[in-house]
Amino acid sequence: MMAMIKSNAYGHGLVAIAKLLSKKYRGVWFGVDSITEAVRLRDEGIQNPLLVLGYTLPRRLSESAREHIIVTISSFDGLDDFLRSKVRPQFHIKLDTGMHRQGFQEKDILPLIERLQKLRLVPDGVYSHLAEASHAGFSKSQVRSFERSLGIFQRAGIRPRVVHFNKTEGIINFSKNTYDMVRLGIGLYGYYPEKRVRLKPVLIWKTIVSEVKRVEKGEWVSYDRTERLKRDSKIAILPIGYWHGFDRGLSSKGEVLIRGKRARVLGRVTMDMTMVDVTDIPGVRIRDEVVIIGKQGKYRITADDVAEKINTTSYEILTRINPLIRKVAV
Repeated sequence: MMAMIKSNAYGHGLVAIAKLLSKKYRGVWFGVDSITEAVRLRDEGIQNPLLVLGYTLPRRLSESAREHIIVTISSFDGLDDFLRSKVRPQFHIKLDTGMHRQGFQEKDILPLIERLQKLRLVPDGVYSHLAEASHAGFSKSQVRSFERSLGIFQRAGIRPRVVHFNKTEGIINFSKNTYDMVRLGIGLYGYYPEKRVRLKPVLIWKTIVSEVKRVEKGEWVSYDRTERLKRDSKIAILPIGYWHGFDRGLSSKGEVLIRGKRARVLGRVTMDMTMVDVTDIPGVRIRDEVVIIGKQGKYRITADDVAEKINTTSYEILTRINPLIRKVAV
């Protein structure tokens, strides 16, 4: 299995997640976005196989080799950069089977193989990526494209050690197409793009109440007088804002949990602070625990719930949590 811990482990903390998994599963691979993330893991003592899925600058290829970091080659330009490097790391070839992001297309396979053979290069791995794993028809067409390309490699005598294709949804929907390894991404953190599959979210995001005040009916709240109070209100100020990853789009409609009850955001979310309405929540005081994502009392707020309010996905909500926020494994 490759545990996808790219982009700061989907907001959960790159190093913390890597250390937790590497202790329990010594053979697990880690998928990262960049050489920067990979080097950070090596600096922290992580020895598991690392694959950089994004683009690696030519000047950092020798560093990748020195640190035993595997890179992705997904274009002829990238291959040219790789060939110019005096010291070359192991590499995986990325195939574009229909998503049209990274990767060599089917029409590129024969000229790619010719170049690899001429230079006596053998990729350590070959992989692709599902564009819409919930769509059986299109996904099957991607699998067929991938199989055709693999067949060309095999007939040419190029047999990569590791072939991988499936991500979280694919593992469930296309369990036969596991090849040598699967890449577990959002599912690792307890989320799934479809509601029919229920997982337990790993992350709980908390803050505290930093101030409480009473404000009279008719007064305005936040920048540009975003919201006017319709009643005498008690407001709690939270030391969290869009700099921390609490999206500005949650202004006047986001919710948090305080003392086991829902508290609505009042006015505009600011850079470092957010105001919420606690008029109907008795006893709220400074330093009370506030749950942004997670469960408190009988209520729960998930990243999916937050995403629905601002028309995005749980991926974005989670990955935008500021990396400087302290992560605690419990």
